[in-house]
Amino acid sequence: MSQSFGRRPTAKPLPAPLPVPVKFARPGNVQPPRTEPAPPSLDDELKEWKKSRGSNFPFKLLALTASLSFGIASVALPAQINDWAQYPLYALSAASLYAGFVRRKPKI
Repeated sequence: MSQSFGRRPTAKPLPAPLPVPVKFARPGNVQPPRTEPAPPSLDDELKEWKKSRGSNFPFKLLALTASLSFGIASVALPAQINDWAQYPLYALSAASLYAGFVRRKPKI
């Protein structure tokens, strides 16, 4: 008998699997079923992850950019506006520059 291309030869059916032995507990030797602690809820896990991750807001970059912007504004504004806005812009520039270089204390 010739075998056709791509066909498997017919095989004998597999024998039935052997039965699985079952353990029976003795009446005086009964142990309570093990209970695993419930996994933390998704909300608790998310809060813990956010707490460990910390703040991701680029505060230093924003403060340094504000300092640069206030400094450029004090030079680029017309003379009439710059006369009365010069010192507040310098103060804002200095404050944001200081805020950009100061280290933030970690939350405990």
